Amino acid sequence: MSDIRPLPERPSVEFERKAAKALLRQLRAGNPEALQRAQSHERSLTSETLPELKLADAQRIIAREYGFTSWTRLVQYFGDVQRQRYEHLNTSGWIRGLDPAASLRRQVQQLLHAHSTREEFAGRLLAAYVPQLYGQTVEDVFSHSIAESDAQLALARFEGFSSWTALLEASAAVEQLLNVDPWHVDEWSDASAAIKTQDLPALERVISAHPGILERETDSGLGVQRLLNIALSPIELDVNRSISPVVHWLVARGANVTPLLNQGFILGPRAHYVQQLLDLGADPNWVMPNGRPVLEHALIAWSNGEAVDVLAARAKRRDVLWIAAGLGDVAGVARWLDANGKPRAAARRDRPDFSSLVGQRRPQLPDASDDELLREVFWVAMSNDRGDVLEYLVQRGFDVNSRVFDVPFVVMAVDNGCPNAVQALVRSGAHVNLASGNVGSAREVAQSNWLRRQTAAHRRMAELVGLDADALLAEQRAVPAPEPVLDERMKESLQLASDDARRTGAAVIELEHLFIGLLRARNVMQQTVRHSGRINVREFLNVFGDRLLPHDQRLSEPPLEHSSEVEQAMRDARCAMQRRTREQSAERSNHRRTYSRCLCVTTMHRLRSYCRDLERIWRCCASSCSETRRAQLCRTQPEARIRPVGT
Repeated sequence: MSDIRPLPERPSVEFERKAAKALLRQLRAGNPEALQRAQSHERSLTSETLPELKLADAQRIIAREYGFTSWTRLVQYFGDVQRQRYEHLNTSGWIRGLDPAASLRRQVQQLLHAHSTREEFAGRLLAAYVPQLYGQTVEDVFSHSIAESDAQLALARFEGFSSWTALLEASAAVEQLLNVDPWHVDEWSDASAAIKTQDLPALERVISAHPGILERETDSGLGVQRLLNIALSPIELDVNRSISPVVHWLVARGANVTPLLNQGFILGPRAHYVQQLLDLGADPNWVMPNGRPVLEHALIAWSNGEAVDVLAARAKRRDVLWIAAGLGDVAGVARWLDANGKPRAAARRDRPDFSSLVGQRRPQLPDASDDELLREVFWVAMSNDRGDVLEYLVQRGFDVNSRVFDVPFVVMAVDNGCPNAVQALVRSGAHVNLASGNVGSAREVAQSNWLRRQTAAHRRMAELVGLDADALLAEQRAVPAPEPVLDERMKESLQLASDDARRTGAAVIELEHLFIGLLRARNVMQQTVRHSGRINVREFLNVFGDRLLPHDQRLSEPPLEHSSEVEQAMRDARCAMQRRTREQSAERSNHRRTYSRCLCVTTMHRLRSYCRDLERIWRCCASSCSETRRAQLCRTQPEARIRPVGT
């Protein structure tokens, strides 16, 4: 039999405790198979010593069968899995591209390579999630060889799943969703569009046309609850900054708002959103399914001290070192440190749970040294922008240039946009030119962010690390940006635009043909149009549906020339891309992706300039190139803007 048993799909301490009792009974009864099984992990065990066996011995054998060094380690590991299993549905980092399973397999190979090159993140990942390595130091992990199955389990656990099989099953479900017809419309999509535009009369029309939809059973409960999920999503509340009349309308018809309000805390909302949730009745002391109070989730997952303060004003807090640090309570932090600035023994019993909380999951060593524990506390204070706590901890002996995964804290503070933290760290002696693996120094990150975004917040961040923001901007503008390169997807979009133009009898590619080409190539444009919530999808399909042919269905004809409008759209996209990539060290593939997105955006922008809003474009553009003239007329003849195609 194999020395190491694979973990069960749903690990259970209670099940293993019963298995240990059963094993003990078999051993005491002299069962030869049980003895052979036990001896493979307890070499000193003999038939003569069987009467002396205790339950703790059988539990240790069970634990070692899974690769753990002790029963205590098994219980600790299974507890991690139990808490973490409530979080995987909120994980999206493993969904990459149109083939999630292939992406996961690539990540497994990357983890194996990272272990061979002794990368800290890989060492921590394996020490946190592989039973036979569980609890070892990072250096000890590198002294062991690992199998592909170990890397698979580590990746699955990191993403919130108990096993590689469970993760693959989830990826298959995601792949099915990705392959669903993106243009499918039904009563749910109609209702969703009405909710997103806060159009209560439109929602009432949908409900009237589909009697019983509010009482229909769905995956989210009754239909009325499913619609409320949409209306109370963080995106909708963040955009509208108020509670839509649609919400009150749904609640009046039986929707239960309280669970959704509590769940609204999960995704890292802004301060005004938190206040809205509380005003509506969300519970500030809600205990999440993983057993953690929502305030503790917020301190780790939100990275937004302002929003945390809104919640903390109404929530109960536990007297714990890391919570005091996250709330900016210097006196509370001081109570947990001894005369040498080290954590007291009691502080070690309650650490921030990075392994199971959504938003900031990262591998966490089961056992923490004093330095490890203080790094965790320092990180919580930094991510919540608590400068006073950071300065106090440095004064008590914490190394201001400490790193997490080879990244100095000052770099993380700059990249996370934490001005108070950056100011405190720089004042405490943090080296802003200290290199940090592939991320760059604090100054490099601040410069990159400022040149890409050029907001007041990024200007301040640049100035805090000693940069001249205006000089950097002038220097950037003086250097020519690299010429963008079209990738295969963009080339395909242009080919499909030409195909659409030929099918409609056009002599050149106009904007509407480029628009169709981008949609047929399954580019970001498709997501923008389908899920924007600002258009009538049914009406859009009535106009364009017969032209949205599969990307592999095209005429064998040479490409047509571009119209002046298309050329201008592409020039706009190039300029936008160059503004984004100037002074950047991104690889060419990133340039291509940015160019692809920019061309989609500029095409939409130029289409929008024809009419007052997107929905009128769908009405104005028809299935022939002659309708380009109609779009042009929309700028000068208002009556043309509202006239449906064919009238």
